[in-house]
Amino acid sequence: MGMSKLQWNDKEKLRLLASLEALLGCIRSLHATVGAVMADLAALRNTVFEDPGDMAGCRANLQSAISAAKPLVDEASDSCDDLLQELIASQQYTH
Repeated sequence: MGMSKLQWNDKEKLRLLASLEALLGCIRSLHATVGAVMADLAALRNTVFEDPGDMAGCRANLQSAISAAKPLVDEASDSCDDLLQELIASQQYTH
C-alpha cells in the first residue's frame, strides 16, 4: 500500500516533483509539435481556397513537416509513458 503524502520525506517529494516536471516537459513538447502541424494544416486549407494551383507544393511541405514532427512526437509520447509507468510502479504516490 502506498504512503500518505503526509509521510513522504523530502527526498521522495523531490523525486515526485522531478517526475512531474519531466512529464510536463513531454506534454509541452507534444503540444508544441501538434501546434506546428495544425499551423501547417491551416496553411494547406488556405491554399485550397486561395491558390489551388499550388496544392502540390503545399502538400509536399505539409508531408515534410509531419515527417519531421513524427520522431519528436514519438519520443515525447514514449517518455510520458515511461515516466507514468515509473510512477505507477513505485506505488508510493498512490495516495
